Amino acid sequence: MNIAYFCIFLAAIMPMSLAGIAKYLGGFKAGHNHKPRSFLEKLEGKAFFAKSAHDNAWEAFGPFAAAVIISLQAGVDSTLVDQLAMAFIGLRIIYSLCYIFDKPLARTSVFMVSWACLATLFYKAWSV
Repeated sequence: MNIAYFCIFLAAIMPMSLAGIAKYLGGFKAGHNHKPRSFLEKLEGKAFFAKSAHDNAWEAFGPFAAAVIISLQAGVDSTLVDQLAMAFIGLRIIYSLCYIFDKPLARTSVFMVSWACLATLFYKAWSV
């Protein structure tokens, strides 16, 4: 199995993991499971930021999965795709931590570098 494909799996579970963190930080109880989205919409502080990171992780998943699959199908060197995919996942973890701990400048900087990984994957696919 290609490492980049495993990174797609990691990117797919990242939003759910962040939702779990948001629920934990927000004091989620079994009774909240009746309307979990309502619970998540009312969060504040770090729990709110974790929920926001959750939302952003869903937004990033589609372009990331597409970039990996397209670049591999186009014949981009799999080692490069693996490296960029791993960098993206690592950066997204750092991004989420910056979001949760309210470090907006660092968060934006990490966001831009992670999207540079995606842009590179797409560029390499187009230039093969």
